[in-house]
Amino acid sequence: MTLRRPSRQDIVALSMQTNVNLTEAELDVIHELVNLNMDTYDELDQMPDPVREITPAVRIPGARPTRDEDPLNAIVRYVDVTAVDRTKGPLSGKRIGIKDTVAVAGIPTTAASRLLYDYTPDVDATVVKRILEAGGHITAMLNTDDFSFSGAGHTSAYGPGLNPADPKYLAGGSSCGSASAVATGLVDMALGGDQGGSIRMPASWSGIVGLKATHGLVPYTGIAGFDPTIDHIGPMTRTVEDAALFLSVIAGKDETSADPRQPSHIERRDYSGALTGSIKGLRIAVVDEGFHTPESTEYVNATVLKAIEHLRGLGAIIETVSVPEHRTVMPIWTAVAVEGGLDAFNHGLAPYGTKAWYNTRQMAAMSKAMKTNGGDFSPTTKVGVILAAYMKQQYHGVFYGRAQNLSRRLTSAYDQVLSKYDLVVMPTTPQTAHEVLPSPEVDRRAHISQALNMLWNTATFDLTGHPSISVPCRDVSGLPVGLMFTGRAFDETTVLRAAHAYEVSR
Repeated sequence: MTLRRPSRQDIVALSMQTNVNLTEAELDVIHELVNLNMDTYDELDQMPDPVREITPAVRIPGARPTRDEDPLNAIVRYVDVTAVDRTKGPLSGKRIGIKDTVAVAGIPTTAASRLLYDYTPDVDATVVKRILEAGGHITAMLNTDDFSFSGAGHTSAYGPGLNPADPKYLAGGSSCGSASAVATGLVDMALGGDQGGSIRMPASWSGIVGLKATHGLVPYTGIAGFDPTIDHIGPMTRTVEDAALFLSVIAGKDETSADPRQPSHIERRDYSGALTGSIKGLRIAVVDEGFHTPESTEYVNATVLKAIEHLRGLGAIIETVSVPEHRTVMPIWTAVAVEGGLDAFNHGLAPYGTKAWYNTRQMAAMSKAMKTNGGDFSPTTKVGVILAAYMKQQYHGVFYGRAQNLSRRLTSAYDQVLSKYDLVVMPTTPQTAHEVLPSPEVDRRAHISQALNMLWNTATFDLTGHPSISVPCRDVSGLPVGLMFTGRAFDETTVLRAAHAYEVSR
């Protein structure tokens, strides 16, 4: 069966849309040659996608939990996914939750959006393959903000994710379900995604551990993409020990070399060996600008400074530094995330122009949904889509390019600091959790304005790619506060070592 050919009228319309502006003299010839070149697409159509092997597993999609079963709205659906060959592995006996952006073959994966309500992948993300092979038992698909475009946890089509410390507040986003499910023991470990802080922000607000590893350390293959330069996936756990164990399983080069985010070689290692309980002699820089963002609050700053003094008491060498480039983060991140995100949407969540593995079924599902159900995006996502389209149309991608160029300067500034210090430290989020807001139909402006006002510090290290972890501050009464350690690229061992020493010290 041949593909549909464009009519002469189609060619005229496309000529206008693409600004090619064909003349009458050109029109018939171009029409003929376009149709002739489509013969090659007929040939391609007869070449099926190479089969991406999946781990043999029992895969049973379940139902949405009742509110009594899941009062914080952490779980999108129960599932039961276990490897057929359940050899004993490092995750044996662990119940694993998967963010609803990560492909699990045979299980609906919707990115918490009405646009993908009927999409079920037939492939596993590489991290899912590794979890199953390590003996993990996947028990839940977890709530997230609509296409991950919020840091509060309130834009999901399934409803907001609620805070385990106090359900009158939000869990934080976008990985809200991962935070709540871990904090309440519905799962033992969870995967979260992080483009602007979406692992570490909900970890901070919900009082758990969230680790964003170095960009490219954990393969992103099979996960709904945002912008390849800031896409991260990683562990959300109750303890640093569990985060190190989980990272040891999921980190490393994609065996199929299908993720362009990864360097050519990544050494696999057991990160649990880094947890010595001691940070004596570690040099830690306190980044002054991290305490003076526009949203910084006195309570969070005081709590984090108290935690830093505790680190000094454990033998760390603490000094305050200034990184003026930190003040440029939000303009840079906004252009990268908004314009890069729209590009991903327009390409069916696939990173065009790379040697990535392409999830063609998801590409088709997303592209069709953009045309037929774009009105079902959350209000926050709609703002991003419209802004990105305008900037692309009026300014031709110039500001996206400028932001990417400036992000290199930001990376260089932190590399320079980390050449003198082992770690930098600052608050994860500048404030504690937001209160649950009315639905957007009640107050659309408030709903949108609360979505991205907590990510200044976390987004910094999505742009630079440095490994970064949030751990709960000690002795906090009320809503949790996160302490964020960040280290040199691919030095997760030092990051985990410091976080663990702080966590277990008395």
